[in-house]
Amino acid sequence: MEWKHRNIFIVLVLSLAAWRADAQPGTESPGVHGMLVLGSESIYASHLPMFMPQHRYQGIWEVSFGAEGDKVYRAERARPENAKQIFTLNPLERFRLPELTQTRKSFQADVFLGHFEREGHERILQNVKVTLRRQVHWHPFRNSHERPEAATYLLFGKDKELFLAHWISLAPNFDQVVSVTPSKPLGEIPEGAQLVIARRNDGDDLKAGESVSGMMIAGRPEQPFTATPVDLKVGSVIYLEKGELAENELTDEE
Repeated sequence: MEWKHRNIFIVLVLSLAAWRADAQPGTESPGVHGMLVLGSESIYASHLPMFMPQHRYQGIWEVSFGAEGDKVYRAERARPENAKQIFTLNPLERFRLPELTQTRKSFQADVFLGHFEREGHERILQNVKVTLRRQVHWHPFRNSHERPEAATYLLFGKDKELFLAHWISLAPNFDQVVSVTPSKPLGEIPEGAQLVIARRNDGDDLKAGESVSGMMIAGRPEQPFTATPVDLKVGSVIYLEKGELAENELTDEE
């Protein structure tokens, strides 16, 4: 491993260990936590975060809307006219988001074609049970954290349906999810895998059609970490949000 990659690797190992230790239910007031919905073979829900106490978390889960709900969602996503549309969900219950990392395994929600808080959205599922199948990623935002110098993304998905989600650290920042295709099969993606693009600044978002090369960092604090060179081509930009992550409402004490 090159020295530059080794330094990035060490920083990420320490950051992962510290942020996992923070993943405990918070003391903030319960809220409504909107999520981006993506994927066809497997369905994922990615929390739409902000730098404020209730929404200070980046979390991604593999979910199910039940057999009939999954069927409806997949049918809507498969429509050619919806190819460039996003899907979102709006919970019908108020809860603290960290509950989804421990005690809470489901919640009721409406699912929409389009962003549920913006014009032009259409409800496709009403009051459906969202069941968490597994947690893909989780970390809270703290002012004491550091911003990576190199572009850092979460790598997740299965088989031919793979995604990158920008690792969100300090404000101002951006939330981005893109589809990607590897130059060669990657096999099963390790839990918690990250892609570190050493020659790219972390403030630069990815563009559709571009090719990127980086190190896939994977592992847990109690297990050996690995670093594997990976070449990917960006397919579509599924979601990109900068405005809601421009301001920081977290205090140093939080």
